[in-house]
Amino acid sequence: MKKGLFRKSLALVQTVVLLAAVGCGSGANPTAEATTDAGGTSESAAPASESAAAESAAPAGQSETAADTAVAEQKLRYSTTSLTTLDPQRFNSADSYPPIKGYVEGLVNTYGREVNPGTAESWEIADDNKSITFHLRQDACWSDGSPITAEDFVYSFRRLADPANACDYSWALEQVLNFVGIAYPADGVDPLPVEELGVSAPDSQTFVIQFATPAPYYLAFLDLPCFYPVKRELVEQYGDEYATSPDKLLGNGPFIVQEYAIDEKLVLVPNDKYWNRDAIKLQEVTLFVMESEAAVSTYQTGGLDFISAIPAAQAPMYLEDPSQLGEGTIMEQYMTGAVDWFCINIASETNPILANKDFRLALNYALDREEYVAIATNGLYYPGTRFVLPVVKGKEKPYVEEYPVDFYKSTAEPDKAQEYLQAAMTAMGISDPGEITVKLKISDAATNVLIAENCQDQWQRNLGINIEIEQVTYRAMLSERVSGEFDLIYAGWMPDFDDPYTYLSYFVSTNAQNGGKYSNPRYDELVNTANSFTDESVRLGMYAEAEQILMEDAGIVPLQVRQEVWAYKSNLKGVLRYFLGASPHFLYAYFE
Repeated sequence: MKKGLFRKSLALVQTVVLLAAVGCGSGANPTAEATTDAGGTSESAAPASESAAAESAAPAGQSETAADTAVAEQKLRYSTTSLTTLDPQRFNSADSYPPIKGYVEGLVNTYGREVNPGTAESWEIADDNKSITFHLRQDACWSDGSPITAEDFVYSFRRLADPANACDYSWALEQVLNFVGIAYPADGVDPLPVEELGVSAPDSQTFVIQFATPAPYYLAFLDLPCFYPVKRELVEQYGDEYATSPDKLLGNGPFIVQEYAIDEKLVLVPNDKYWNRDAIKLQEVTLFVMESEAAVSTYQTGGLDFISAIPAAQAPMYLEDPSQLGEGTIMEQYMTGAVDWFCINIASETNPILANKDFRLALNYALDREEYVAIATNGLYYPGTRFVLPVVKGKEKPYVEEYPVDFYKSTAEPDKAQEYLQAAMTAMGISDPGEITVKLKISDAATNVLIAENCQDQWQRNLGINIEIEQVTYRAMLSERVSGEFDLIYAGWMPDFDDPYTYLSYFVSTNAQNGGKYSNPRYDELVNTANSFTDESVRLGMYAEAEQILMEDAGIVPLQVRQEVWAYKSNLKGVLRYFLGASPHFLYAYFE
């Protein structure tokens, strides 16, 4: 199969489904979603309704009886490349999302684009989008049988907000009343106590969130693990050791943590006290931590039931002949929701040229994004020239179609790059580009290494500057990206909800994730105030202006939109791969 197998326009990207019949669900969005039922894809909570597997995947869990699923052993085994934490408020990476969601449940449950009741059975959203009132289930309880109360959520939200805890996802509270005064007080002003955060419990079954400005997107946002409840007594008992072993955590979700070795293995078994226990068919879920290449060989020898992501270098071979992975293997391609970029440390004290806008523009114009995507990913990824994911919804069509941001091309513009480089060198008093050295920090994942090496070659070839690549572990990269220990560092972001804000809020000056310290007052103003406008055209237009500013400032080096090919056994049903929420979403999976 020729190189460039996946190379096609976004409008034509289709989900690849082999060895299975393909159905057709209404509102299908195959570029964004894939499910193990192979019955088509839909924007509703479950996959296409004509599939029996789709019915069982739905949160209600009413379609299959125990007798129906007893024929096959209901034990799921899959792998991930990292498992950094099981502590909800310490959540900091996509790999931790599915396992945390496995043993803890938040106020709501998302499934694709649908928002379903979770620990809260109902809620009311204020007409001005400035508050949400949740009503908890009477039968919701921790796995030890003790009741969950609204105070548990108050404590967990405050724990997330408390600057002393330095939670990576504390920024997710920025719209909540008084959070900014708690975490980012004005100069000379004492911070507000965490008790002033805009959350309250009028009674044991009612939890209220108040927002400083309208937050129309926030309901779906609340399925992020950072908003999940933790039990105060255990957190205070174990401190930094909380959620580091099964005896030092407690959940309220579909499963219980039976075994856990950090960055090695996790075993989940059903929680018989879960309010929706009848919807759960799996009797055991085992998650192994291993690299993608090892996952392929483990699947081939029968040790895994699906491969989360086949390495890009191997995908064409297996797509041409899936039987190489094993008879009855089904393969699908989907857009993960991840966009990647090189984060630039604009505030670097050791490499001041990074603060020069002309130099950052030179870095951008010197890159041929089509070249490195073809070489490093066999064309599986899609060249990125802006920041917001192509399938995020706009008013009537995808946001990127309604609001084009045309700044960088997908191919290099060497002459323009040289023009900006010379301007930067003049401003910095540099006569030879060979005097410029930039360190590029990446994780040791094979695809990342290939991308970095190609970009290194292009920058040295088109600009004449020196690029030094430094490989670190994925865990170290996450930490150092936030702490600012880099010149350039590989970064990626997946959406927390279906709105441009989930991407653009990343580069607001006060966002703790913004380790490169990009800052533009107009950008902040647009992103922070857009939600105050109820007219969608106005709100989305403000986001588009902000995204254009980010590109014009060369605040980042956009790289690519990630797509993945995954494989699974044909008798596995109900695993959802989607660009929103936990992926893989395995809660309602089962084997025929």
